[in-house]
Amino acid sequence: MTVEALGEKTKTATIIVNTRAQHWSEKKITFEQVVELAFPGQPYDPAGTTVEYSRGHGSDHALRPGKNVEVKDGMVFDVEPANRS
Repeated sequence: MTVEALGEKTKTATIIVNTRAQHWSEKKITFEQVVELAFPGQPYDPAGTTVEYSRGHGSDHALRPGKNVEVKDGMVFDVEPANRS
């Protein structure tokens, strides 16, 4: 039985990650998932990588490693990798 057969529909939100539109169907997104969308398959330093967002919920607009945020259609995420010397 599909989710739609149960009377529930999966809502997909469009989020922007580093200027690229992405479709997201989960209610929340983690720091790690946002970084993966920004830099697919690339290693990164969580301590030095920053994820900031706008057009979302709440007053804190920074997402930290191990944390998540509720997704809202039209959210914009800016991901900056750690500076490598």
